[in-house]
Amino acid sequence: MCPLLFCILFATTSAQLLTTDKKFENPLTVVCANQSSDQEMNNLRQQLNQETTIRLSLTKQVYSLVDDMITMKKHMAIMEAKVQEMEKKDGELDQYLKMNNTDDEISTQIRKIQKDLLNLSSTVDAVCSDTSMDKRAVVFNAAISKTLDLQRNTPVNVVYDTVLYQIGNAYNPLNGFFTAPSGGLYVFSWTTLVAARKIFDAELLVNGKRKGLGNCNNEGNPSYENCANTIPLVLELGDEVNIRTTTANYAHGYHWSSFKGWKIW
Repeated sequence: MCPLLFCILFATTSAQLLTTDKKFENPLTVVCANQSSDQEMNNLRQQLNQETTIRLSLTKQVYSLVDDMITMKKHMAIMEAKVQEMEKKDGELDQYLKMNNTDDEISTQIRKIQKDLLNLSSTVDAVCSDTSMDKRAVVFNAAISKTLDLQRNTPVNVVYDTVLYQIGNAYNPLNGFFTAPSGGLYVFSWTTLVAARKIFDAELLVNGKRKGLGNCNNEGNPSYENCANTIPLVLELGDEVNIRTTTANYAHGYHWSSFKGWKIW
C-alpha cells in the first residue's frame, strides 16, 4: 500500500477512535514512543557491552601482572638461596686457593665472577622491589555523577567526579586530570551518552596539547546516542592528561559518561 495512503487511513482510524471513545490512545503516538524507547535501550546496551569488555581486559591484565610477580619472586628466592650458599663457602674458597697455590690471575677472575653474581642478585632484588604490583599497576575508571548542561561553543575541562575504581592514585576526581606516575605506554578511553538533539565533541589533551578528538554529534537524531573513543599514548613521568570539550552542550550523568585509562608497560 502507498505510504501516504497508509498514513491517511491510519490517522483517520486514530481520529475515529478518539472521537468514539476518549479512553483509547492514539496508536501512532504509541508506536513512535515504543520505537524511541527501543532505540534508547539499544544505545544503553551498547555502552554496557563496551564497559564490560574494557573491565574484563583490565582484570586480565591485573591477573597477568600478579602471576608474573609470583613467578619472579620464586626465581628470586632460588637465587638468594644460591647467593647465601656462595657466601658461606667464601672462606672455603680462600682456603682452597691458598692450599692449591692457585695462580693470582685465576684467583682474580674467580673473585670477579663471584662479585658479578652478587651484584646481579642485588640489582634483580632492587628491580623487583621497585616494580611490585602496587607500584607498577596504574588503572582508573571515573564517571560523571550528574548530567552536564554546557554552553555549546565554550570549551571546558570535563571533570569526571566519581572514581569507580583506581590503582596507582594517578587520577584526580576534583579537577579531571590524570598525572602519569611513571613513563610508559598508556591507553585512555572516554565514553559519552548524549541526549536527542544534543552534542558532545571533545579532545584529549596531554599537558594542554591536543592528542586526539572524539565526535559525538547527536543534533540531528531523535533519541539518545552513545559514543566512545580510545587513544594510546606514550607518556613521561608527570605528564597530565584530561578531556576538554570543543563543541558540546550535554553529557548524560549517573555514571553513563566515563573516562578511563591504564598503563600497558
